[in-house]
Amino acid sequence: MLFYAPSSALKDWVRSDLWRAAESIPGAHAIEDRDGAWARRFGASTSGQTLLYNPRGHLVFNGGLTAARGHVGDNFGVDAVMALLRGDHPSHRSTPVFGCGLREE
Repeated sequence: MLFYAPSSALKDWVRSDLWRAAESIPGAHAIEDRDGAWARRFGASTSGQTLLYNPRGHLVFNGGLTAARGHVGDNFGVDAVMALLRGDHPSHRSTPVFGCGLREE
């Protein structure tokens, strides 16, 4: 999981409660993304955007994991990612993303 951090921020700025929660997920790795370099590389443009790749490196899901800003609970994004992780075929391969923009226009 990438966590945006401006280059001007102190090292501990990004190490928030959300960072610690992400690190507690088995198999997950939190990575500091200074000035959004990794986000640009993958084409992510919104906070909360989720990109899931299969073992061959093909993008199989691109979207949000919430049905609306601040929403908690069932939604097409979570359903799709869970289906893909189980090896099933999801009903959606993309969903809207509700978050803040990562780039200034």
